[in-house]
Amino acid sequence: MKTSPKTLRVVQYGVGPIGLAAIRAVLARPDLELVGAIDIDPALQQRDVADLAGLRRPSGVRVSHRAQEILAVGQPDVVLHSTQSHLEDVLPQIKDCLEARANVVSTCEELVFPSVRQPRLTREIDALARSKGAVVLGTGVNPGFVMDTLALASTSPCQDVSSILVERVVDAALRRVTLLKKVGAGLTLAEFRAEVRNRRLGHVGLVESLYLVAAGIGWELGRVTEKLTPLIAKKSIRTPHLTVKARQVSGLHHVCRGFRGGKQALQLDLQIFVGAKNPYDRIVIRGKPPLDIRLEGGLAGDEATVGMLLTMARGIEGLKPGLRTMLDVTLPHFRSGK
Repeated sequence: MKTSPKTLRVVQYGVGPIGLAAIRAVLARPDLELVGAIDIDPALQQRDVADLAGLRRPSGVRVSHRAQEILAVGQPDVVLHSTQSHLEDVLPQIKDCLEARANVVSTCEELVFPSVRQPRLTREIDALARSKGAVVLGTGVNPGFVMDTLALASTSPCQDVSSILVERVVDAALRRVTLLKKVGAGLTLAEFRAEVRNRRLGHVGLVESLYLVAAGIGWELGRVTEKLTPLIAKKSIRTPHLTVKARQVSGLHHVCRGFRGGKQALQLDLQIFVGAKNPYDRIVIRGKPPLDIRLEGGLAGDEATVGMLLTMARGIEGLKPGLRTMLDVTLPHFRSGK
């Protein structure tokens, strides 16, 4: 006989667009109970999250910047964390959650596979999580699923794999304003280059996805290359948030390659720009047998990111405490909560 899953107590850390979408999803699930919301924005303080999320009925949960207090009072089973992209920026937030002995499922891109670029912080988080009996997992749609986890899962029927190519084309016009700014939409070429140099622009996580796939396959990469180039609009394009004029930057093209024995084994090719006419996701595997999988329209990024947060809130159950990756999760899949 099927038994109902335990209700998970949830705190949402970060009440931006993704956080609000996650709040709406949590409030709609019978197996999840929202017990707190954390954000440092002064304009959000003491606002009911249901009101911020456009829901009619008050939730009784109000936003607060007092993270330690919210975590102590709420006693969450899991924190859904969606604030920033770089691990060093979110480290204090992750530590606060772990000190409260709460599991953490985060959209921090560098947290998806942090050991390559942040080995010291990886060891620090892993040690603290183990000592508190908690799990920390970085996930999302990209990185976290479409260009790494899904690519790895697609190799399941292969007897042998010689190379993997993952392509993703995203129409930034359909996405939130923060993503438009992150890909440089509306900037001049000089402004784009300056923002890249200052690490204020670009897609974070492609290198992490590359190493996650390599680790999953069991490949040791001898060389990794990364190239980020601007895409220029040929004509003026209006979005709900901004207008990109002709000859301004419409987005970016980011390519990461991994080599074994001097030969290319992995290529992750990402284009995010305003006006992409035919978005898609594609996974091409050279192996036995070969596979060529294409998702027309591509995976809806924001909705899929929230879906991954909720899926992994349950998916981390049973994992050993510590800093984990999607390689540690057994067959991630949707759970109805009913």
